Amino acid sequence: MNKKIIRQLTVLVITSFMAISFASCSGKSAEGFSSDSLCIVYKGNTYKVGEKAQKLLKALGTPANTISQTSCHYSQNGDEYTYEYYFGSGSFGAVSDGDYTDTARYADVLRVHTVPLKPDADYICDIDCYTNEVTTDMGIIVGSSKEAVFKAYGDKYTDEGDGFFRYYDGEALPDTPSLLFYMPDGKVEFFSVSAAINF
Repeated sequence: MNKKIIRQLTVLVITSFMAISFASCSGKSAEGFSSDSLCIVYKGNTYKVGEKAQKLLKALGTPANTISQTSCHYSQNGDEYTYEYYFGSGSFGAVSDGDYTDTARYADVLRVHTVPLKPDADYICDIDCYTNEVTTDMGIIVGSSKEAVFKAYGDKYTDEGDGFFRYYDGEALPDTPSLLFYMPDGKVEFFSVSAAINF
């Protein structure tokens, strides 16, 4: 075979592979919601629920609060990390000047729940987002419209009432991974990504 043809075929194969990989990693497929959507994007990096928590926790920095909870896995504690984004501070983390009791007024909040599925290894169980500092895989943030959510993820959601809409990665059961949006007034006020790992 001609070297030029071989080079062209090689470039074509590599380009096709990269395009397929990007689409599957980002979750930005024409199908709307998929298992690739069970993640958040923070500062350009994607973090999926069900994966080890270390990279996400390192990226977020020091939490404002940590609560340890007894887990049935390996007699270790699972943890809840709360990160607060204070307006004008430019980063997540606790603020030293000021004792704020109404965090909803002064800060956006991100909560990460972990569970020790293996000895000395914490995994992301779920992520609760009350902040537009993170997005879904399709770019939905707190403040996005209901129409934008449905356009991004399609109409295969479960309307749970009172403004809650959930996309299940399988059957609509409590132990099924899901992406939940709270949109009481037509805009996203909160979203949660869950791996539905039994604690």
